[in-house]
Amino acid sequence: MEKYRYFMTTCLLILFAITISNAQDKVAKITLTFEKADSLYICKALVTSEGQPVSEVPVNLSVKRLFSNLPIGEEVATDSTGVASFEIPQDIPSRNGKLIIFAKIADDENYMNTEARAEVNWGKIVVSDNSNVQERSISAGRDEAPIYFIVSSLLAIGLVWGYLIYSVIQVFRIKRLGTEYKN
Repeated sequence: MEKYRYFMTTCLLILFAITISNAQDKVAKITLTFEKADSLYICKALVTSEGQPVSEVPVNLSVKRLFSNLPIGEEVATDSTGVASFEIPQDIPSRNGKLIIFAKIADDENYMNTEARAEVNWGKIVVSDNSNVQERSISAGRDEAPIYFIVSSLLAIGLVWGYLIYSVIQVFRIKRLGTEYKN
């Protein structure tokens, strides 16, 4: 039996991989619709598979930010009509007022990971105050950095290069002294 342990383990792993890959064999499609009801912004995600609405599938909603997606609320399971409803906050900042909304099915037992996106004009436009751009500040660019930052960085760079040059000079002095000592 020891002789066939590697073979049996490999066969079991292959069977397990086949079983796992076939577990999520259904394809779902997500359609996003947006409604404004009274003072609430509502996003509805309709999940269908083969033309039929799918119930009890968890859907996550997120909005695109600079580096990743920001989740909006908790995941919501679809109802009997295949719709998951989300309330979108009205204070999500945006440069031009547009938000890119993502609806995603992830880690479901029956359906493959699916994602849908749509754009909506529900963002809060943020106006940045650039009145202090010409002043020296820590967050400014190279030419507007504080003087003490510039001086301290130049001093550190100068000390490092000075130490390197001093070391090279000392190596040449040692070599010259060695040749003088031999003579």
